[in-house]
Amino acid sequence: MKIGNEEKVFVYMETLKHLTNLNRASEIKAGLILSFYGLLLGVVFQYLTKIVDDLGTDYLFIGLLVSWILVIAVSIYWSFRCFMPHIEAKFDRNVFFFQDAINNYGDIKTYTHRFNEVTSEGELLYKQLGQQIFIHSKIVATKITDVNKSVKYLAYSFIPLLALLVYTMFIIRPEL
Repeated sequence: MKIGNEEKVFVYMETLKHLTNLNRASEIKAGLILSFYGLLLGVVFQYLTKIVDDLGTDYLFIGLLVSWILVIAVSIYWSFRCFMPHIEAKFDRNVFFFQDAINNYGDIKTYTHRFNEVTSEGELLYKQLGQQIFIHSKIVATKITDVNKSVKYLAYSFIPLLALLVYTMFIIRPEL
């Protein structure tokens, strides 16, 4: 089955929309992880202020607390990294890439003329749209990988947290 030019452009544009939605979803997930940590850290530090007198020099508790904070820090790093721009600029000039549009085509008239040329010439249009899909795919893949790592370390952070809770309940404050 052969599709026409309008259908082909539609497929390209829908693919770009899909990638944009995946990008947005990964950033929302990273934001939710950071929000969760904000709440969790608030509760934990409020609790720590209540039991700080009972701790003294309990090295096991301090070690578990430091390991928990380190795992959280790694997870937060991967969440923040998801928000960092991942601009891929080492490819051919492309009228659809915002930096190229501003930096590589001179003034607005030159850019508009080049944009018109690209959109009027089917094969060139498909080539430039295909390049954008490839670049967006690389960016989205990186962001999804970052979010997955953040979630993985979020899960790992529960191990020392649970150990802290158990240790607190049975050793530091058995009356709880």
